[in-house]
Amino acid sequence: MNKKSAAREFCFQYFFHMQLPIFKELREESAKSNEAIVSSISQFKESTDTLLEKNLYQYVINQVENTLKNYSELEAKIEQYLTNWKVNRLSKVDHTVLLLAFSELMYHKDTPPKVVINEFVELAKKYGAKESASFVNGVIDKFAKSEIL
Repeated sequence: MNKKSAAREFCFQYFFHMQLPIFKELREESAKSNEAIVSSISQFKESTDTLLEKNLYQYVINQVENTLKNYSELEAKIEQYLTNWKVNRLSKVDHTVLLLAFSELMYHKDTPPKVVINEFVELAKKYGAKESASFVNGVIDKFAKSEIL
């Protein structure tokens, strides 16, 4: 696994953790404060013994910050590309993968969309249900073809 893939996986683990209802207040607080984001990521990083290089740590902070601050917009965008499905019915894995993939495609334009799609499909394969990868791939691909490519 390359280093940026490891940073994406860390973002996924962090955000999956933050999607739990017990962290709703922390998620809302973090969306308002960069210091709260950095503190929360740092605490999670320590609890998982994850090593990230400085530039990748900054990528994680930027990805988390963009995702939290644009959470409602991202959810609306995801819902727009779901066929006969609602965001609140998604599994936590699929929801987290889609949030981060849409966020990276919309706010981190430095990585080619096909790479981003592949990376998040791999996370869905690793952490999701049997059908997660194909489901996530279809949603992200439809969004990317319509709005990014």
